[in-house]
Amino acid sequence: MRIDFYVLQSSSVEERLHFAIRLTEKAWQQNCSVVLLVADLATAELLDTQLWQFKPESFIPHSRTDADAPVVITTNPDLLPLRDLLINLGPALPREIERFQRLAEVVIQIPEVLEPTRSRYGRYREMGCVVNTHKLTS
Repeated sequence: MRIDFYVLQSSSVEERLHFAIRLTEKAWQQNCSVVLLVADLATAELLDTQLWQFKPESFIPHSRTDADAPVVITTNPDLLPLRDLLINLGPALPREIERFQRLAEVVIQIPEVLEPTRSRYGRYREMGCVVNTHKLTS
């Protein structure tokens, strides 16, 4: 399993969500299905709205309630629908990650995000996953 950490130099939650949407769009264009795991309902609603408004000329089919949609937004790390790519924006290590082809972590420069993602980085390596880090500039 391949895991990619995308490390943004920003402390903006909005930039983190925007990057996750761009990553989702790229995966969708490559015929990959995606599940976006978020921490709470407010973030799920915001991400849902932003996916609708991202690019008027290109629609990314997604849902928070339909597990059969190509792109699913969820807050439940224990009941993740099987997709090609899991984008983890939540605070915890998702269960059964081996079911996914790829996993992406989007990191921003705030303690609430940095500390748990550092911990997960170590866990992924212990699990024998191939971990790649991409340090991104604005």
